[in-house]
Amino acid sequence: MIAELHGKVTDRREESLVVLAEGTGIGLEVIVPARSLTDPGEAIRLFTSLHVAADGPLLTGFESPEELRVFKALLTVNGVGPRMAVRVLSTHPATRIYEALDQEDPKPFQAVSGIGARTANRIILELRGKLVPEDTAPAQEDDDESAREVLEALLGLGYTRTEAAIALNQTVGEPMSVESRIAAALRDLGSRGRPA
Repeated sequence: MIAELHGKVTDRREESLVVLAEGTGIGLEVIVPARSLTDPGEAIRLFTSLHVAADGPLLTGFESPEELRVFKALLTVNGVGPRMAVRVLSTHPATRIYEALDQEDPKPFQAVSGIGARTANRIILELRGKLVPEDTAPAQEDDDESAREVLEALLGLGYTRTEAAIALNQTVGEPMSVESRIAAALRDLGSRGRPA
């Protein structure tokens, strides 16, 4: 399995790069998001995923582990293949994908070539609540009943799951009651310019 690729770009194509892998003399074609289509001669580091299909192997590459994580999550959705998943990340950064999932908004996905309303809604249905930024997933949420209560309370007040998770993380590890944790989370949200 090819997990990472370091090297110099030798050719730029419509949706891929040819990268001369460092120290090997081997040039690999890698399908990348549009924002990663850099010019020949540039050095690049990609986090990669290899797929074997009927028409041969396909190597995809991303400039951050976060993009790769989003890509792999998209592949779990029925009807979304590697090329389509790369197109999603070409159209939107990972942060916009998180927002669309959190807000249950299919429009950003429908803006991607080849994705219709049915597939866009399937992406939201299958990934909402499962695909969130790694640094906003509430620590200990699975085994902390009070964290779940705080999260539900914040959601009930109209905050998004991402906003609530970030605020909840500020209270993790503190010996506080549920009410105190909610108050602390609201203070954190208020300090970010959100109405508390």
